[in-house]
Amino acid sequence: MNRIFGNAVIGRRNIVAGIVLFLILGVVVGIPLTVDFLGGSLLTSAQYQDWKVIHGYSVFLAFINYFLGLAIDRFDAPAGQKQMVSWSFLAAGVIGGLGRMSLVLLSSLDAFGRYASLLETILFVVGTLVLVRVQLQGRQAR
Repeated sequence: MNRIFGNAVIGRRNIVAGIVLFLILGVVVGIPLTVDFLGGSLLTSAQYQDWKVIHGYSVFLAFINYFLGLAIDRFDAPAGQKQMVSWSFLAAGVIGGLGRMSLVLLSSLDAFGRYASLLETILFVVGTLVLVRVQLQGRQAR
């Protein structure tokens, strides 16, 4: 396990979440796209396009969490702020990946999709602002 986690302590949850999101949303959710690619389709044309975009976006969220998990412990920041950044990105990945995919499967993306997108965006912005602020403060102190 140390080969996967390295020296990550706070970032472990993001690494695990990134791997799980990738396996679920990258591999399992990608199966209908592969079936369509091979000539038989489970989805209509409009569903296929929606599924493809959300699939790609979900894989992107998985990679963000994975690489943040690898890097977060290396930042020169207080542990509390690292925890907040880690949880913000984790929640955004779950809401944006699993939440958005669930809304698509339940055909309620239009009704609740805006709220999921807003919450996900707020979480990414908060996490990013804290991360950038800490890094700028660290540079000023040197």
